[in-house]
Amino acid sequence: MARFELVVVGGGMVGMTLIAALAPAMAQGLGITLIDPAVQPQLGLAPSPSFDGRATALSAQALQLFAALNMAQLEQALSDITEIEVSDRGHAGLLDLNAHALGFERFGAVVANADLGALLWQKIQSLPVHWRFNSQVANLAPSQSGQVVTLTDGTVLAADQVILCDGGRSKLHESLGFSLRETPFQAVARVATLTTAKPHRGRAFERFTELGPIALLPFGQASTLVWTVPEKLIGTLPNTPATAIPWLEQRIGQRLGRITGLTDWSEYPLIERQMTTACSHGFLALGNAAATLHPVAGQGFNLAMRGLARTANLINRQYDQDHGLPSFRQFNAVAETIARDQAQTANVSRELIQLFQSSAPLLRWGRGLALNSLDRHATLRQGVALAGMGLLADVPALATT
Repeated sequence: MARFELVVVGGGMVGMTLIAALAPAMAQGLGITLIDPAVQPQLGLAPSPSFDGRATALSAQALQLFAALNMAQLEQALSDITEIEVSDRGHAGLLDLNAHALGFERFGAVVANADLGALLWQKIQSLPVHWRFNSQVANLAPSQSGQVVTLTDGTVLAADQVILCDGGRSKLHESLGFSLRETPFQAVARVATLTTAKPHRGRAFERFTELGPIALLPFGQASTLVWTVPEKLIGTLPNTPATAIPWLEQRIGQRLGRITGLTDWSEYPLIERQMTTACSHGFLALGNAAATLHPVAGQGFNLAMRGLARTANLINRQYDQDHGLPSFRQFNAVAETIARDQAQTANVSRELIQLFQSSAPLLRWGRGLALNSLDRHATLRQGVALAGMGLLADVPALATT
């Protein structure tokens, strides 16, 4: 039975970024294998489902973490977010945040998932990792020294520590007796690419409507559309790009001029998930494997970045000191910190949804007043910006040597 100190399950955005962040420990001799069912990436192509046609909004903090990994080429793939407008359809409240006016270079940036995957693979492919692509984990079982990992082809591996980063696509947590708490939002996110008569010039929009939020994010010369649709109304809403364009213009206005093009969209059910136990002896779950959030605040991957940074810092520091992995108590302490961050971020997302979907007159009046108050006070605007950029979260800088 082959034995590894660390087994990373999942080679998507979180798994590959974690591998990149663990380069210092690998330089000290840490033995890692990564297991993923996708075929092995090629230069310029990462076939994992994580690296599909969607785009991801990276906070300023996530960009700082990637910069610490010396991924300079990432900058060329980014579409900066330099202005954010938040509005409530049918009401006077509006918040307009300008990064330069608040003293920032940008609030964050948007990257194509496929581009991020290709750059991550370029970064990590030469690291001393035992790659197991085209492989899938069938079962995890605790052992006295960690976990026994059984693959679907019958291969059995021994691991001192397993870190699950598979995006929640498997049910491996069930083999350990853990469950998921699920909160369905009875809605789906329609994700597409949209072009407009005017250039976006780095502007992002979050428009709250009576049916749910609609977001536009800068994406190259176009914008990424994230359109929340209640499940019970899908049959009554536009179901083709041609019919959706006038419907969207009516609800988001023409802040960037007329909509000149809209691609077919992909639909993703909106469900908040949280693993009841994300850490046990020899096991830790990160990213969407541990918690999946509503996309209204755009914080899912940024939350995952904070979790993997905390984990990588712990492993790198401990391996440098003792040439060994952290203890269960150390992993559990990090997991508790990550869980508090997840709970706080999930609460913010949930409260935003509840606040802006309410039709109660007092709440509608109050949220308009709140948006206008934020818009008029520079200190409050800066606080909102810092929170959205992830710069209020206490995450140590990644060690790179």
